[in-house]
Amino acid sequence: MSRIRHCWTAAAAALALASAGGCALVEGDAGEDDGAPSQNAEVSLEGVESFYGEYDGIVALKTALAEGEIAVTDLEHPWITQQEHVDGLVGWDGEALPYELHPPAGGNHLSQWQTCTGSVYDGPLVDGYAVHSMEHGAVWLTYDPELLDQASIDALALLIDKRDYSLMSPYPGQGVAVSLQSWGHRYQTEDAADPVIEAYLDEYVLNERFNPEPNATCAGGITATFE
Repeated sequence: MSRIRHCWTAAAAALALASAGGCALVEGDAGEDDGAPSQNAEVSLEGVESFYGEYDGIVALKTALAEGEIAVTDLEHPWITQQEHVDGLVGWDGEALPYELHPPAGGNHLSQWQTCTGSVYDGPLVDGYAVHSMEHGAVWLTYDPELLDQASIDALALLIDKRDYSLMSPYPGQGVAVSLQSWGHRYQTEDAADPVIEAYLDEYVLNERFNPEPNATCAGGITATFE
C-alpha cells in the first residue's frame, strides 16, 4: 500500500498542460493583443453527462421524490439517490460494491471517505471510499495509466494538488484517458490538455445543487491505496 502523494505547485499547471498536449506559443510581440480569445475565456461544459434525468440536481430530485412527483423505481439511474453506508448494514459480506459505472459517480458507499483535500494518489483507490468523497462534494479525477504518459499525468496532478474537495488517482482499465466524476455527473476525454477538465473542477467542486451532504469535510479520511 502506498500513501497519499502531494506534488508541485499549481503555478506551472498551464505550462505543463500545454507541453503535454503538444501546444505551441502563438508568434507575436509580447503583450500584443491580436484579437484571439483570452485563455481565461469561459469554457463550455458540453459533453458532461448528467444522471439526474429531467431534474436539475440532487436537491430538485429529492424534493420531487418527497412530494410524490416521482418514485425511485421510475428513475433511470436510481443509485443517484442511494447514500447507504453498506459496511454498517447487517449482513454485508465485504464484497466490492456493484456500481453501474466504472469509475462510479455516486451511490451507496463505505462509511469512511477518501481524503480529498487536493489529494493526488499514486495507486488505485477503493471505489466505495471515493464515492463517499463525492457525497461530500468532491470531484474525483481518474486516469488510465496505460493511455497517458507521465508528463500528462504530472500536468493533471497540478490541477488537483491542494485544490480542496478534489482527488486524483489511476483507474486501470477505465478505457478512456481521463475521467472526472462528481455526484451525478461525469466527463470523459482522451486529451489530458482538454480545457473542460479544469472547467469541470471549477463548476462541480462543492456545487450546492449536486452536493448530497453539504458541509461535510474532505479531511481526515482514508489515505491508503491498493494495488
